Amino acid sequence: MIKFMALSLFAASTAFANNVQVGVPSLPSTSTIQFTIRWDNSWRVAAAPSNWDAIWVFVKYQDCATNLWNHVDLSTVVANHSVTGAQLEVLAVADGKGIYLRQNANGVGNISSATVTLKFNTLIDAGYNYRVFGIEMVNIPSGDFYIGDGTRGTNLYGFSDVNPFPPKLITNAIQTAGIGAASNYQWNSLGSTSALPSTYPLGWNSFYCMKYEISQEQYVAFLNTLTYDQQVSVTANSPNSAAGTLAIAAATNSRNGIRIQTSGTLNNIPAVYGNDLNNNGTFNEAADGQNIACNWLQWSDLTAYLDWSALRPITEFEFEKVCRGTNTALPGEFAWGTSSILQAQSGAITNSGAANEVSSTSGSGLCAYGINNTAQGPLRCGFAATALTNRTQAGASFYGCLDMSGNAMEQCVGGNNFNYSNFTNLPGDGSLSSSGTANTAGWPPTGGGQGGGITRGGDWFTNSINTPAVSDRANTTINFNQGRNLSVGGRGGR
Repeated sequence: MIKFMALSLFAASTAFANNVQVGVPSLPSTSTIQFTIRWDNSWRVAAAPSNWDAIWVFVKYQDCATNLWNHVDLSTVVANHSVTGAQLEVLAVADGKGIYLRQNANGVGNISSATVTLKFNTLIDAGYNYRVFGIEMVNIPSGDFYIGDGTRGTNLYGFSDVNPFPPKLITNAIQTAGIGAASNYQWNSLGSTSALPSTYPLGWNSFYCMKYEISQEQYVAFLNTLTYDQQVSVTANSPNSAAGTLAIAAATNSRNGIRIQTSGTLNNIPAVYGNDLNNNGTFNEAADGQNIACNWLQWSDLTAYLDWSALRPITEFEFEKVCRGTNTALPGEFAWGTSSILQAQSGAITNSGAANEVSSTSGSGLCAYGINNTAQGPLRCGFAATALTNRTQAGASFYGCLDMSGNAMEQCVGGNNFNYSNFTNLPGDGSLSSSGTANTAGWPPTGGGQGGGITRGGDWFTNSINTPAVSDRANTTINFNQGRNLSVGGRGGR
């Protein structure tokens, strides 16, 4: 029986986020799929920061004979796709793993319902089941930017070997030439053991970055398209555990409500996962934490999710560009561009677990950090942003990404004493290994300090005002990424 499903991988209230809504798709022909889409608070601007937001759209199909979900390749020819009913255009990508939807002219505002028709690269059986996914992204333009902020008298906040550790400018010439192994663009003892070539994303070139950290609803959608064996790799508890068992969190779940909804059968039938933050046995209620940032993610979880969605990890160079943009580095600055910070915590919120969850505290520099209490946890993705907030009140980066400081630690490529020079901007292909791991060439296999990864941006738990700073590299030698941790999440780019 054919079944169509639409999954917006960030769902939230209109007044509090961009509220992406993807309608139930249909198949006008054996080579096309059609659906409606809308979202709020979109932008495309010519003035600084001269960028736009977009929706990364990709499609999965399920072969009813095998029950396996597979990635759909779309046409790489823009003219083969169409949008009617709203001011949108399709941007095709060279590998055909998805498309971007963005405004077709400069403007700021809501995108009313549009009908999108996408052409498959090959004919696909109309009897298959289909799911359409949408992830909010932000365009990061090419251009010069600074890494490091030269603050606090330590090069843990910079990339230089020389006191006072001044910020370093990344230019097109540096991107084209690459940088030497553990050079002063990495800090002599905290960089790649091999030179980073021009193919390594130092951040000068344009790319897209997820607007939000991965949410718990997004991770559930991912889990529910995997085989049993693949689920084993990206969860902490066996998929055949009892219904209600936490999927990736420890017993003190720190606001992670992803649970087994229907138990799987060992090595055969995968589990069905859902959101049940209040643990009342009724899944996917309005206040079950779907939009809370997903913590407890280890490096292999993050890379599997990004490979599956045809995205990629970002580097720590790119992380700083997303935050700081073209501005000169400010000592001790956070992602919103000032050195002022105001604590938000899940113990002082209204509408807990709902799409309109907000902090009881408001003001500039609002950030989930320093709670140091395992009974609490991260907040809703983009919790500080409303239709009325400015950049500092929303906690937004220069280019418009949210929660780059605080909430969940961001896992990036980079860090200490590992050769990650083979990493490029190659995105995932939408398919995982049979065991559920990412299999994209050049991606560091383990992550964590001394494993090709580093956590950036601080988190809700760590009792330090320093770690949410844009240039803080204190976790470069800590192996948070090599085991699940209540503080760690992530996002990706393309």
